[in-house]
Amino acid sequence: MEFNEEFFINMTMMPNAVEYDLSSLEYPGTLKDVPIWEIVIKITFYSILIISAVLGNSLIILVVARTKRMQTTSNYFLVNLAVSDLLVTVCCSWVRLVDDLTEGWVLGNVFCKLNSFAQVTSMVAGIFSLVLIACDRFFGIVFVMKAHIIERRASYAIVIIWICAIAVASPLLFVRQEESRIWANHVEIWCGDTWPTTEEMEPATGFISMSFPGRKAYYTFVTVALYFIPIITMTVIYFLIIHTVWFTRTPGERISFKEIKVQRKVKRRVVIMLVIMLATFGLCWLPLEIVILYSEYRPHQDEQLPHWYSILEFVSYTLAFANSALNPLIYAGYNENFRIGTWRKQRMFTVSSSVRKITIN
Repeated sequence: MEFNEEFFINMTMMPNAVEYDLSSLEYPGTLKDVPIWEIVIKITFYSILIISAVLGNSLIILVVARTKRMQTTSNYFLVNLAVSDLLVTVCCSWVRLVDDLTEGWVLGNVFCKLNSFAQVTSMVAGIFSLVLIACDRFFGIVFVMKAHIIERRASYAIVIIWICAIAVASPLLFVRQEESRIWANHVEIWCGDTWPTTEEMEPATGFISMSFPGRKAYYTFVTVALYFIPIITMTVIYFLIIHTVWFTRTPGERISFKEIKVQRKVKRRVVIMLVIMLATFGLCWLPLEIVILYSEYRPHQDEQLPHWYSILEFVSYTLAFANSALNPLIYAGYNENFRIGTWRKQRMFTVSSSVRKITIN
């Protein structure tokens, strides 16, 4: 049989490729050679991103836990969002960086499974938390008399969020695994999917192409159910909230010109915060959803992905991770209670540190 280099290059891209003895053949791919300047820039950026996300979300959790008046239904959902942001930051962001800078997969089979599982779990929990925050504000502003519907079921809703998130992510514990292939001059190791495959022969060329219907169905569900539907849902909810807050006035309400001015200022802040929340979520996750859909719906699934795909994939994941760092800034920037609470916690920490130093000295 004549060696077909293109065949072997394509074969390395197939998650369920048939195992061949390749130990006598030279590796047909190109080994990764990342320049020093790129390593420094990426590590610096990710370090800032991770530190910001961890500090910001930890402060949100601490402020709500230590401040009685901050313990509201909406803030409980916000804490749940902060927990999911911490999970994806601590468990997934650095893994993406290591995978991008190193040749092949170097973190082992356990991290191969847990990374994808934690990523989808935190993503689902975070998105559902955003939807519940929107619903809580919807009932609190548009249907004030029914605000108790969410308040009485907040704890149950949070539990259901995590059950659903784990259920959606659990298939990845079974299909994701570390795989390897031994060449004459290189050991190829990667973290890939092992979804069932179907084979089709092209009549014109006789070439057998492979497709992965199970994988396509799963990632299509995740993309549609956990991005597009929440985006549409929150857009409608926030539109109704904005309409009520901006244009509706309570019948028979008598307020002074000064109160009207204050009310309009509050309305503007509410509108700005809601628009920024939705826009940030949509913009940070949109590139990743496009990358996923392209990967699953491109023709010839068993062919090698273009070079630009890996670059776009890294940028897309980085933007998605950045959302975890931006969420605390949005809430702190437009919520005075969080700013005051954060300032107090920082001041308490500084005073406590000073007291400890004086005691030691």
